[in-house]
Parts: sequence; C-alpha cells; structure tokens
Amino acid sequence: MMRKDIDELLQTALTPMDEPDGKLNNRILRIVKEREKMTEKTKNYRRRIPAAAVAAACILVLCSGTVLAVYKYLSPTEVASEVENDALHKAFLSEDAILVNESQESGGYRVTLLGSVAGRNISDFMVQNDRGEVEDNKIYTVVAIEHADGTPMPDTSSDEYEKQPFYASHYVRGLDPRQYSLMSMGGGYTEFVKDGIQYRLLEMDNIEMFADKGIYVGVSSGTFYEADAYKYDENTGEMSRNVSYAGVNALFTLPVDAEKADPEAAEAYLKELEDSWNDSGEAVEKDVTDLAVDEFMEMLTPENIDEYAEPIESTRQTCTVDEYGNAMYSYELKDDEGTAAGSGGASVESLFPDGKAGMCHKFDYSYSELGLADLLIDVYILNEDGTITFVLYRPKQ
Repeated sequence: MMRKDIDELLQTALTPMDEPDGKLNNRILRIVKEREKMTEKTKNYRRRIPAAAVAAACILVLCSGTVLAVYKYLSPTEVASEVENDALHKAFLSEDAILVNESQESGGYRVTLLGSVAGRNISDFMVQNDRGEVEDNKIYTVVAIEHADGTPMPDTSSDEYEKQPFYASHYVRGLDPRQYSLMSMGGGYTEFVKDGIQYRLLEMDNIEMFADKGIYVGVSSGTFYEADAYKYDENTGEMSRNVSYAGVNALFTLPVDAEKADPEAAEAYLKELEDSWNDSGEAVEKDVTDLAVDEFMEMLTPENIDEYAEPIESTRQTCTVDEYGNAMYSYELKDDEGTAAGSGGASVESLFPDGKAGMCHKFDYSYSELGLADLLIDVYILNEDGTITFVLYRPKQ
C-alpha cells in the first residue's frame, strides 16, 4: 500500500466527531513542535517518519475529540529557521501564531497551509517604502507544495523549477482579488525545496484589520492572480475554487480571531493604498540616466527594435483578454540577485486601433537608477490568428 493510501486511511479512521477548541489545538501543536526541536538537538531525529509510526506516536486524545499531528512537513518555526529569520522563528512560537496544517489537492499537486503570524517587528528582514519608512507591520504565512503522487519537487536551482510557477497570496473577503493581492499590497515571498517539498513563506501588509470580513490564502498556477482558477461573487465578496479549473487552485480560510479587526484602520489603509495607485507623482528633474533612457526609447520602432534590443524569451506568452477587452500578462525574472515579478495589461483597442497584425508601435517601459542596464520594454504583437503575444525586451549589451 502506498504512503498516500496509508495517510488517507489514517485520516479517515482518526477524524474526530467532536473537535476540541481551536486555541487548545494550536497550543498543543506548538508545544509538541517545541519538544520535537529540543529532542532533535540531542538525538538528531529525522523530520520525516513513516505514517505507521505517526499513528503510534502522534495521536493525542483530548476530551471526546482526537488530534492527529502528522510530522510530514517542516513547522512554520523550522521554515523561518531555514531562511535564517530568527525574529520570525520566535513569532511563530508565540501565542499569536496560527497553526493550521490543512491540505487540498488540485491539478496534480497537494498544497498544505501550515501556519501564519502577524504583527510589528517580527522579522529580521524589513524594507523601506518609497517614502523611506520601514514597513514593520506584516503578515507571514507558510505553505507547502508537493506533487500529489509523491514525486519530489524540483530544486530551485533546477531547470525544471520554472516550468510550473505558482502564485500564492492572501485575499480579503469583499475585496476584488484581481486588484487586492500579494503584488499590490506590499507583498513578496521566499521559497526553498527540502526533502522534495517546496516551502513558500509569504509576506504581505498586515491584513488582520480585515479579520471581521474573512481572510483567505490561495495558491494557484501561474505567476499572478488567475481569474479562471477562482470564482468571486461581487455581491457577497465570497471567493471559492472553480472546480472545473484544470490547474492548481487551492483556497483556504485563515482562522484569524475576529477581535483583531479594526474597521477604521482598514478603511484608512485602503484609502492610502488606492491613493498610491492613482498618484502619478510630482514632476522631477531628469538626470543623465533618465535622458539616456529617453534617447534610447525615442529611436525604437517595430522595424528596428531587434537591432538595438533583444527579447527575454522566458517572458514570451499569449495574452489572456479579460472581459473588459484588456490583454493581460504576468511574468517572473530570476537572476543571482533574486526574483522580480510583474503583471499588467492594456486595452486591445488602444494597442491595435486599426486591427492590423504586427507589433504595436507603443512601447511602455520601466527601469531603476541603473538606467539602460535594467531597462525593460513591454512589447505586444497582434498575430494573424487574432491572438496577442506579449514579450519583454531589454537593450543589447
């Protein structure tokens, strides 16, 4: 019998009819994990143990219910240690941490929500925003992703790793997930593969202020929010999985204490966030770097772009046209410095007003203080069959 079958039988046989209080469960799981860490220091136990041993060693009987603690994954504290984040390690051991250990399968993968914690100054790695302010109030959540058949996940250094990207994010009930997710709400992530399981540590603005509305954690195929993976009810604000979706579309409800809600803070946060989206910024004097980029972009045309710039083939994709007629794209770029992600879209009518096949004459672009060294150029191409291709270009070195 395969390990998966044993796990499923154990889960069915040991599922309680009456469950103990959730806070009590979290407290027990946290204590057990702390004891496991102490034991490892002296006996060097492996983190993985057979399912049969789990049944014998990890069943805790509480009142009329039963808790089955399966030591299949790293705990959130261990994940924090793996990424050398001592402050977050301590936060996951605190009473504020939420331990979940809930799994869902879709698209040939098993996704497990392991736990979450939020608060101020609970990470060793905090960044500054555009105003120079330290973003110290964040929510951190750990998910594990694996092949449902037990095949090891490819290591992050493997060529196979990029072939199946995932987009993991928190979502808020009542906020359109197409607009409000990890990428738009101060988010990022760290990930690694250990013992064939991919662990992703999500970081995002602390949204516990929305606890009275409800908070989701979703993991789906792709590099940005995939509207086809979920259903969003604009009337109720509810999100749900699209059962007909062929890819990964796990969706969990994060059991955040509703008492942590702060409607006034939530309203102020949304206003500040939306103002930042609409703020075009004050005009600034252009320096030598800006002028060099301007000069380069002014000379580019669809006819000569391949002479001065080259496509980044990993970003080439067929756009999805949404219900509003926008050609949407998303991408990830990986290098020695880390991962950069982007997404966006543009009206098909504005890109190709005459409806003729070929490359769009309008080039949007972005760059940092490095100027031409990291200039990225958005290129749209209308194909003969009516589909639209998006690809990033960069200047030839």
